[in-house]
Amino acid sequence: MKLTHRFPPHIRSRENNVTVMGDAVLALLPLYFMACFFYGPRAAALGILSVLVCFVSDLLCQKLAGRKIGVIDLSPVVTGLIIPLLLPASIPYSIVVVADLFAILVIKQPFGGLGQNIFNPAAGGLAFVTITWPNLVFRYTAPFEKLPLFGEITARLVASPAYQLKMGGIPYRDFTDMLFGNFPGPMGATNILVLATCLIFLVVRKSANGKAALAFLGTVTVFAFVFPRIDGARLQSVFYELCSGILLFGVVFFLNDPATSPKREASKIIYAAIAGAVTMLYRYFGGFEEGMVFAILLMNAFAWGIDMCCEQWISRERRKRLEKKSEKL
Repeated sequence: MKLTHRFPPHIRSRENNVTVMGDAVLALLPLYFMACFFYGPRAAALGILSVLVCFVSDLLCQKLAGRKIGVIDLSPVVTGLIIPLLLPASIPYSIVVVADLFAILVIKQPFGGLGQNIFNPAAGGLAFVTITWPNLVFRYTAPFEKLPLFGEITARLVASPAYQLKMGGIPYRDFTDMLFGNFPGPMGATNILVLATCLIFLVVRKSANGKAALAFLGTVTVFAFVFPRIDGARLQSVFYELCSGILLFGVVFFLNDPATSPKREASKIIYAAIAGAVTMLYRYFGGFEEGMVFAILLMNAFAWGIDMCCEQWISRERRKRLEKKSEKL
């Protein structure tokens, strides 16, 4: 039997790629249902195209690399489902394809494929098209606008609440609209109640860490309350920060990515808290209205280091306890 060297922590789990990624697929499907409700069949067409591009490109890379395809890998399906949901429903199909190819061909497969990638593929693909075509990525159509399946998009474009906060304004949408997703934004990241339900589902299924999610949201809440972008309205500022952009979507589907996040629970909580602060710094001082994908990619680079620091701390504490016990004996 071939043994492969791995750095600690070495943690056993009942979960595997099929269960974790399968749960993610199940959690993403209601978001597509809501996207179709608000924007029509174009939302589903974007998702189907994205999944096909990710799956085929991932399969071809494995074939070219000579890897045995013996494990059912649902990760390209999850990547393909995520990318369109974080873009406007009016986004050209070509932009989605570019994001998909960058996610698989640049972010995932060069590092070794399944479970070996340092950075989240979907976040990497989205970051690339955000930097390359910001005018298309942040141009949103209003909900219930009729969007053609193909051809030129003539629907009116409106500013998102995240953009209004970035410009120092106050979003004109009331709390009910924000909770039910009746406002312009990424087609799968606006329905806050559905996203909250997805998070609960993944936590119950143990595919997501609830403490890490609370650490992230708690950090964002404190940051928005102490440094509100809406003058004289701290609670209102907290609400809009939590509900605008892709923040909650990122908590549900990026923060607990098993390949790019820490492995120990303590590490996950520290990682999530820092990610929350970095996300808010990107929002306040970054060049774009939404910076969570950049914050996640930055934190992905430090996930291994956070795990190692926690592992060393735990080892030291164990040695101290053993030394005390031996002294008593």
